[in-house]
Parts: sequence; structure tokens; C-alpha cells
Amino acid sequence: MHPDIKVAGVEMCTGALGHGLAVAMGMALGARIQKQAFHSFVMLGDGELHEGSNWEAAMAASHYRLANLTAIIDRNKISQSGPVAEIVGIEPLADKWRAFGWEVREIDGHDMSEIVDALDAVPLHADRPTALIAHTIKGKGVSFAENTYLWHSNNVNDEIYARALAELGEP
Repeated sequence: MHPDIKVAGVEMCTGALGHGLAVAMGMALGARIQKQAFHSFVMLGDGELHEGSNWEAAMAASHYRLANLTAIIDRNKISQSGPVAEIVGIEPLADKWRAFGWEVREIDGHDMSEIVDALDAVPLHADRPTALIAHTIKGKGVSFAENTYLWHSNNVNDEIYARALAELGEP
């Protein structure tokens, strides 16, 4: 199941279904049609890019020159079922987005100043959607969860939660 997020500004949570980019693209296009000045952002996991609907939406967003659309791709190279490259390779990722007509910037997804700078810079081009490829490490800082798909949707009890916080240096 997908979490039901109740956060202002978050319209939906689609996960691996692959519908997030299409919905964000529709919202960006709707904003232009209705002459509304807002920007649509969508978070995508690299494993989610195995879904073909993402590439259809990427192609349409470029066709409609949706500079008010930004995709933030969590490039940790691990999906729910295993390494992304072993399931379906998606490289060369940045070049694919460029080939679809997007302006691309690669960032360190663990560096908040780099993330903020990239978000402040969008749109990167006046007539193109933006793809920010955030290179990350899945489970960074938690030894038993780092770089493994096994903790993608695992249950966390109080003991595991406390252990993870301790490894992250949290009280």
C-alpha cells in the first residue's frame, strides 16, 4: 500500500506505480492553461523509472515546454526488489532525460546546500522542464540499512529505531 500523506503541498504519493510524473505534468500544463503561476515538483525513485508511464510523461512535458515542472530523481541505484541495473538498466540516465528534451542537473542528494541551490535555480531553461538527479546512498548512515534493498519496506520496531538513531548520532 502507499502512504496517505497529509502534508500541505503534497497532492499524492504514488511510489513505484509510476504515476507521479504524469500527474505533476498534468498539473503543470493545467497551471499554464489557467494562467496560474505555480511550479510542480515530483520526487521519483530511480527504480520507479522502470515504469513506462514516466517516459511518456517525460516526452509530453518536453513537447509542451513545461518549464514549470521539475522532477527530482533519487539516484541511489537500489529499488524495492534489488539493484536497479540488475532489474532493468536505466543508464545513461542524464543523457536519457536530455534526449527527452529536459534540462538536467546532477547533484549530491546528501548536501542540503547543493539541493537548495539547485531548487533555487529552477527552471534551468525558459522552455524546458528540469530534471535534478540527486545522487544518494540508500539508508546512508545506518549500517544495517545502507546500500541494501532489504530495508526498503521492512518493519521498524522500537529497538531497531533506537539503533538507527544511535548510528546517526541522534539522542
